[in-house]
Amino acid sequence: MNPTTTLLAGKLDTLGDSLIKTVTDWGGGALVAALIVLVLVTIARQMSMKAAIGAVIAMVIALGIYKARDGLADSVSDEINHPANGAGAVVVVIDEPRPGSGAVL
Repeated sequence: MNPTTTLLAGKLDTLGDSLIKTVTDWGGGALVAALIVLVLVTIARQMSMKAAIGAVIAMVIALGIYKARDGLADSVSDEINHPANGAGAVVVVIDEPRPGSGAVL
């Protein structure tokens, strides 16, 4: 085996990891930038304070979900894989009305 080939593969592996990390880092920034542009376009197009407030609230919710994606994914997968550890189901018991009480079911 040629040592140059092994070294080249190692450098390409490092380059690939670096490229993937760069793209994922840019992805978070690009999402924020795209949401800000979307909010500004919505505000400019609608010229309404309600539209502006709604767009900003939607942006905050979207960014909150994006930043909490790992924790949410862990919670959902834990709930699916271990349903007995989750909160129990809510049970509502409805008694029949007593005769003469005037209650209607």
